[in-house]
Amino acid sequence: MLKFLGKYRETGLLLLRASIGLIFILVCGPVLLGGQHRWAQFGSAMRVFNFHAHLGWWGFAGALAGCIAGILMVLGLAFRFAVLLAFLISLVNAVAFAHHEHLRNSVVPIELCVVLICLAFLGPGKYSVDKS
Repeated sequence: MLKFLGKYRETGLLLLRASIGLIFILVCGPVLLGGQHRWAQFGSAMRVFNFHAHLGWWGFAGALAGCIAGILMVLGLAFRFAVLLAFLISLVNAVAFAHHEHLRNSVVPIELCVVLICLAFLGPGKYSVDKS
């Protein structure tokens, strides 16, 4: 019935790639610009892995990685590297939620991890800056 949508496969991949990248920019951008306090809040998820010092640095590194990953995903440039960065941030978030709260609160980061794994297999598609 909806077979005509098959010819828009690359457009769908572009929309998925751009929307996930934009989400990472919108989530990590305010953290990156928020200063030391916001960085420490964002980096506090690393306590799950027994990193209790330099949470501000971890938060800054995570927010910067999230923004870079988002920009690269939107452009389709170094796409699999960008997906890896985004996956690592989502995985830390999922583990932190699962450790500190109920498992049902970590469903969204887990779903995002699954989507990012699928995007790593699919690649950026035809509409990307590097045309890979």
